[in-house]
Amino acid sequence: MKVNQNQYQRRNTGEKTTSFKRYYDAEMMKEFEKLVKYYKKHNPRLQGEDIAVMRKSIDSFNAVYKGAQTVNTENVENQIYKKFKIPADFKGEKFIASMSALTLNIFKKLHLPLPTGIYVAPLNEHVAASCDTMDRFITFNQNGDWANSQYRAIIEKLANWSSTGHFLKTPIHEFMHSAHLANIHKIAAQKQQLVDSLHSKMLRDFLKMDFKTKMINEAGAALADPLANQKVAQKVSEYGSYTPAEMYADIGAKMITYNLDRKTVLPTRNPFVFKDFTEDKYLMKMMNDIWSGNVKDYIK
Repeated sequence: MKVNQNQYQRRNTGEKTTSFKRYYDAEMMKEFEKLVKYYKKHNPRLQGEDIAVMRKSIDSFNAVYKGAQTVNTENVENQIYKKFKIPADFKGEKFIASMSALTLNIFKKLHLPLPTGIYVAPLNEHVAASCDTMDRFITFNQNGDWANSQYRAIIEKLANWSSTGHFLKTPIHEFMHSAHLANIHKIAAQKQQLVDSLHSKMLRDFLKMDFKTKMINEAGAALADPLANQKVAQKVSEYGSYTPAEMYADIGAKMITYNLDRKTVLPTRNPFVFKDFTEDKYLMKMMNDIWSGNVKDYIK
């Protein structure tokens, strides 16, 4: 099915086309249902809960996007630093500022580690956002088409490329990378303590970097174990089946977005406490292993 992205954009001429940029629109939802009908025939993994989450997300996105147009990004930056002690520079990007503030509140409520900073800068054309592996700051692509982030999230979920069709998928995914890296760094620091009393400062400095890079590189190695790859591709996403780190970030994005309230865009419960978004014990064990840096059983 060829999808015309212009269907989801309303021009200033008054043309009556559907848009993911406004409040609830019957025509827009009708187009969404057409997409669902098509992809249900081609993606047997698509479940009713997946579709329900996307319907809720469309409503949330419309309200957030409209509200973002009145946002003063400098005020948001100041509020983020005051509340979270995190520096931010949104380069005047109102919607990115709004998404970031929402995601920070979500992670704070879930008691998850927060990134060290949030920035906006030009990135590669196909990169929506990234998380720095050593310093754990998040960078959003200044050249990204953020007005259509809900549309992209839906298409990626319908095609099983992404774990969730929620419009906050990208920031939550990157924040999950940061949370994962925070724990990896903590584990690396604990290992370093074992050699601190035995080696010179020069050797300690070398080992400090080596522990971090080794664990990070392992998390970034290909997810080659056949069972792991199959489980993740089927129950999480194709993208999540690339590496342990992407599996962790994408499964976390699913667990969070599937528990967000439509109006407040805050978690209705903490899915990481009960880990009940799936009954698949293998996936939950895999997630715990990756969180702890135990990835050797899943990579090449």
